[in-house]
Amino acid sequence: MEELRILSPLGMLGYGFPEQSFEEGLRRKPHAIVADAGSTDAGPHKLGAGVGIVSRIAAKQDLEKMLLAGRSLGIPVLVGSAGGSGARKHVDWTLDIVREIIAEHRLDARLGVMYTDIEKPWLKRKMAEGKVTALTGVPELTSMDVDETTRIVAQIGHEPYIEMLRAGADVIIGGRTYDPVMTASIGIYHGFDTGLSSHMGKILECGAQCCIPGSAKDCMLGHLYRDSFVLEPMNPIRVCTPVSVAAHTMYEKSHTYRLPGPGGMLDLEHCTFNAENERMVRVAGSRFIPDVVYRVKLEGAK
Repeated sequence: MEELRILSPLGMLGYGFPEQSFEEGLRRKPHAIVADAGSTDAGPHKLGAGVGIVSRIAAKQDLEKMLLAGRSLGIPVLVGSAGGSGARKHVDWTLDIVREIIAEHRLDARLGVMYTDIEKPWLKRKMAEGKVTALTGVPELTSMDVDETTRIVAQIGHEPYIEMLRAGADVIIGGRTYDPVMTASIGIYHGFDTGLSSHMGKILECGAQCCIPGSAKDCMLGHLYRDSFVLEPMNPIRVCTPVSVAAHTMYEKSHTYRLPGPGGMLDLEHCTFNAENERMVRVAGSRFIPDVVYRVKLEGAK
């Protein structure tokens, strides 16, 4: 396979997306449909209380379109950070909707499910072993903090998703997940470069936010190649430019071109952004540098 096409309907599951844009994306014959369902924008309350960021009706509306399209084309559908915060309660809430859709439409689908909750006794053992370190500007974790925490989740990388794909899952619902992972896992699974797959995932997870005009409520298609990737908006009113895509690459980042994530660092120092045509942009030069020690970020609320 020399080209892998991944369709991202929107930037946040439950936000909704135009039918026409989605149909345009399906006409491109994507190899997977991916969606990020999570965010910390709503604060710690959603994680601690075990409630979603969007309504059940909104989540079902988007999931129904995605699942029906995925089964019709015979391609996998991946959802990360299910329910908003990705704890077990959020994953089960999403699974209930997925099973309802499968039953209503009599779909034949193998479900892959990943819980990312961290047990307190296990975490305390890791703390005692000196394997838990604080992020920059965050106090060191204490046993009292752990005891007072309602829920703790780990932000996982692409490896569990790849295992689910290898097992033949048609629909994958993941707990708390690093945002680019759904796209990255598909690319890596099919043998494409980790850096390019991850960088494309970083952009696609926000839907059409990298466009002019930008929107998290519209569809984007990513074309992944061996040496680069191309971004294409599915709505004719939107265009990608080298500046808009490069600007989005630096969006919500503490460093201009170094993006730490589970197991390594995405290094974009030598990236190039070039117009493919008047609406599409080609990106090259993305690199992934693995960490010597694999680490994941923990999130908790008390």
